[in-house]
Amino acid sequence: MANKMSDASLLAFARNEVQRSKRWRSNRTGFGFDEQWRRYIDLYSGMHYDAESGTDQLVVNLVFSTVNVMAPAVAINNPRFVVGARKPEEAPQAVVTEEVLNYLWRRNDYQRDFRLAVLDWIIVGHAWLKIGYKSTKKPERKAVDGVINSNASGGSGSEGGEEGIDDRENVDGNVESELNVGVDEDRPFVERISVFDMYVDPDARHPKEMRWIAQRTWRPVVDVQVDSRYSKTQRERVGGSHWSPWDTEDGDGRAGGDSNLQSDKPNKGAISYAEIIEFYDIKRNTVATFAAGADGDSEGGGWLIKPKDIPYASGHPFEMLRNYEVPDHFYPMGDVQQIESLQLELNETRTQMLNYRKKFRRAWMYNKDAFDRDGIRALESDDDNVMIPVVNGEPLSGALMPVPAVITPAEFFDQSVMIQNDMDMVSGVSDYAKGNPQSRTRRTATEAAMIADAANARAQDRLMKIELVLAECGRRIIQLMQQYMTGEQVARVVTLPVNGWVNYDKDYIQGDFDYEVRGGSTEPQNETFRRQSAMQLSDMSAQFVSMGVADPVALYMKLLRDGFGEKDPQRFIVKPESGTHTMPDGSTMADDEMAPPEGGMPPGMPPGMPPGMPPGMPPQGGLQMQPGSDPSLGPPPQELTPELLAMMLAMESGVDPSMAPPPEMMGVPPGMGPM
Repeated sequence: MANKMSDASLLAFARNEVQRSKRWRSNRTGFGFDEQWRRYIDLYSGMHYDAESGTDQLVVNLVFSTVNVMAPAVAINNPRFVVGARKPEEAPQAVVTEEVLNYLWRRNDYQRDFRLAVLDWIIVGHAWLKIGYKSTKKPERKAVDGVINSNASGGSGSEGGEEGIDDRENVDGNVESELNVGVDEDRPFVERISVFDMYVDPDARHPKEMRWIAQRTWRPVVDVQVDSRYSKTQRERVGGSHWSPWDTEDGDGRAGGDSNLQSDKPNKGAISYAEIIEFYDIKRNTVATFAAGADGDSEGGGWLIKPKDIPYASGHPFEMLRNYEVPDHFYPMGDVQQIESLQLELNETRTQMLNYRKKFRRAWMYNKDAFDRDGIRALESDDDNVMIPVVNGEPLSGALMPVPAVITPAEFFDQSVMIQNDMDMVSGVSDYAKGNPQSRTRRTATEAAMIADAANARAQDRLMKIELVLAECGRRIIQLMQQYMTGEQVARVVTLPVNGWVNYDKDYIQGDFDYEVRGGSTEPQNETFRRQSAMQLSDMSAQFVSMGVADPVALYMKLLRDGFGEKDPQRFIVKPESGTHTMPDGSTMADDEMAPPEGGMPPGMPPGMPPGMPPGMPPQGGLQMQPGSDPSLGPPPQELTPELLAMMLAMESGVDPSMAPPPEMMGVPPGMGPM
């Protein structure tokens, strides 16, 4: 049996692996990955030229327009998570978990970081998300001369406190968190990590083959030296390896003043930064933290946090978004990489056209002996109907003639259009998707639909990749809550048109679930298409309403809400007169006729009503809360009971109503009803 590696050997291994990854990223056949990624980002931001030249340079930034068509098409809206139980007995927990997950995504604004990651994913070809858990408590702080006392809560030990591995936590002695004093958090977090700050095993061809993964964080040395999570002995040895490029010094070595603008020498007396590496050894299932020294040496000392088991049950906290796969290559391709050369060619072509237009000028050649001073003034004049005297009798064709002008070749315009067509073909983003159809071409509706369908095939491929990553993020979020959540929390119901709340604790979200994202939930909602779909639903349902199968009130509310975006469709419903009620088939019924016979169903109630359904639950379209006081239309808004809300959640999730979540966990404030 092999001997266990010492801490020193593990540290040497971690340092060497990170350096190998850096060399791999920077020395790849003459140009590194980092250089490519920065160039793609510059193309997106419009910085297409390295240096200024003596001539004007035009940038027609189609990379920007292409990326900003792709990104909103897959991540403009919050995802709609669907959680399914793998065991029948866990169906109630799946209903609650689905509501909790959808609420957390909106409440904590995870979509913001996810959209930033989608930009990386399109521009660079991949992106990184970190999904972890924050559990911070308000520390008791003591300030001495403006400096936080690092020993206020036992930070003087040789090792940092058991505060977790997140270096943004609000722990005692951490200067960088001083602005967040008093913030208590107990929740998962999802944040985008820059592609330049993630290092992976250079020998891996896919994330499944990685032996380790690491995240780099730049922190001021003064913050590192007072962070109580780090070993006191080692954190005091940490030195700065980088300085801000905006801190420079003049010839006298003094910082500040306008003279700094003329100096490129960094001011090493200003704030220095340490390169902190959070190293996850996947093979050994451990995590540790160390400071990378300057130029890869070991001046940073030993472990800031010694190796310990990865605290997350799901393993390391990083999730990778991958764009176009390249066989046997770890890093995939992005969309910008394929159109880079076309973008540069388009810029050069349009710049040449500009320079040719600048050369266009009107000039004339004339015979001096044919015109006197008054004749020359008349030639130079811009006035209309000017008389130009000719002194001698020389023919006018020999006295004055135009200088041939330089005209932009007509083929230049054809080249520009050809390049743009090539970019559309390579990227798969047509003029229709950009909202700019070709004005010179008239297309039939069928032809336009075929073009849109061809483009949608690639858009759906991108959307599928995004939905798979979102589902994995949802799985990680719930697993972290199952592991770390304490106490009881409240989630608002966001998947139903009601103002309801779910009270839950760790036990209510325990279980083994399948996670999916409802197809197309992150796509932009086309108003015209949505309204056409609503009208088609209305036309299709007309015969079922007349047969008494469909509920006309629920159908009408759905058309208003889903087809026209009406937030409160109930205000359009006319309340029935007291004593009479309108049934789905159009007939009326008195109050005394609505009372169900003993042991039976109310008259006119469609068959198939679940026996356990509470009185007042609409049989058709039961997920929509009905207005008014008519018993046939369900309870009024102020009577939305926990049992009814639990039943609605169960039906929406496709669960047997008898297996709905316990009513004691469903909270609805008094007086609150449907939205």
